[in-house]
Amino acid sequence: MNELVLTLPAKGEWTLALRSTLSAVGALAGLSLDMIDDLRIAADEAFDLLTHQPRKLASVRMTCRATPSELQVQLEGFRTHTTQQCVPADAETARLVIGTLVTEMHLEGDSCGIHSVYMTLPVAEKVHGRG
Repeated sequence: MNELVLTLPAKGEWTLALRSTLSAVGALAGLSLDMIDDLRIAADEAFDLLTHQPRKLASVRMTCRATPSELQVQLEGFRTHTTQQCVPADAETARLVIGTLVTEMHLEGDSCGIHSVYMTLPVAEKVHGRG
C-alpha cells in the first residue's frame, strides 16, 4: 500500500468509517495496536475540529501515504458553497490532544478557520520490510 484516499460526508456518524479505515491502514503499515488506537483517536479529534468550524463543510477527504519510515495521514475539509460567517474557532485544544497522540502534526487554515490536519507516525522498519 502506498496511498489511500477516502472522501466522507462531513457528519459525525461517518467517523466509524474513518476509524475502521485507519485501523486497516495502520495494520497494513505495520503499526502496533497501541499506535493504531492513538491514530484513530487523533483522527477523531481532527475530524471533530474540521467539522466544528464556523464555515460548514460538505465533505472531508482522508489521504493516507505509507513510506518505508512513516505513515502520513491528512484530513482535508471541503467547504459548502454557501456564504457563511468567517470567524475561526480556537484550535488549541485539538492541537494539544492530537499532538500527544502522533509524532508530528500540522494544522492549515485561513481567516475562516482550519481546513487541513496533517499527522505522521513512525513505521517499524522490520515490519514494513516484509511486503
